[in-house]
Amino acid sequence: MRYTLEIQKLLLQTQNKNLHPREKANLLKEAIRIADENEDVEWATEMRLDLIYELNLLSADAEEITVFSKILDDYENHKDVIKEDDLLWKYKWIWACTFDLPEIPMEQVQAVGEDYKKRILRNGYSLRSYYHRWSVECVWMRQYDKAKEYIDKMLNEKIDDQSCEACELNFMLDYYLETGQFDEAYSRAQPLINKQVTCYEANLRAYLKLSYYAQKAGKPEIATDMCARAEEALVGREKDEYLLLYLGLFIAYYMMTKPERAWEYVERCIGWSLRTNTLKSYRFSCDMVEALKYETRPEVSLSLPEEFPLYRPDGIYQVNELRNYFYQQAEELAHRYDARNGNSGYLDRLKDLMSN
Repeated sequence: MRYTLEIQKLLLQTQNKNLHPREKANLLKEAIRIADENEDVEWATEMRLDLIYELNLLSADAEEITVFSKILDDYENHKDVIKEDDLLWKYKWIWACTFDLPEIPMEQVQAVGEDYKKRILRNGYSLRSYYHRWSVECVWMRQYDKAKEYIDKMLNEKIDDQSCEACELNFMLDYYLETGQFDEAYSRAQPLINKQVTCYEANLRAYLKLSYYAQKAGKPEIATDMCARAEEALVGREKDEYLLLYLGLFIAYYMMTKPERAWEYVERCIGWSLRTNTLKSYRFSCDMVEALKYETRPEVSLSLPEEFPLYRPDGIYQVNELRNYFYQQAEELAHRYDARNGNSGYLDRLKDLMSN
């Protein structure tokens, strides 16, 4: 069949390691189009799952949800060729996407979570991944008591193929770090630090966060160690735009210790921040509000993209103007999240950064 050769040629191109995730996504979309035209549902589903991976790297939440909705529709109509079990790992990601988009009502977010819960249970999985997601989101909303309840429930469930121990541990650190329990967080992070448990990004995430929090906790030796580990792990990850969620705190660490290095990361990340998802935009803006309070110079010279709203051809930027820009962006997004979530957690996070 001729169409299979066309698809194979496209998939072969996606194996080029130098391709940007956006380029890979476009190749997969074309391959999926061909599969759909030829009613090859099984292959189209397989490629849509691969596409979701690339879209996740691009922080393309809304598109991920649309693609997965098509997968679920095809599953309902073709249970003879599509196994529900094969869809569940990506479904976990899709549920996370619904939290990230403040325009999705909380009732709908909860409904997606309940549907995910129903599907994992009927496929023989525990509720560990379900409780894990809720613990993460409660930390985002600064509902720390609820987050701890979900963490405890998660730990009481068995680890299975829907779980990633490294990712769970990485996100648990947020609870302990944000509630001022650095020593507890550092102790629990040892399996990540020493790579007893690993994941593609969980170990790096831990290094980036611990650099900042160790410095804030008055433990510069630990901060220096975590920074060195982070820098080593970042080599070759220059295209990984989704790391924006954690590089903001790393910038704050460097603003406290080596501002020139901090500004190098700012130049890399600001372009990413213009095309990332809403959650990463909010968190990066908050982190920049925190980071820029440590810069003592009134102005800096930067190479920033022309699409940046404060872009200046001469490259000279006022630090206060940059901080105000990121504050206003974080504030606007915080109001949207808090209105959806029915609490004040996102705005409270920003207020704390301004008052401390």
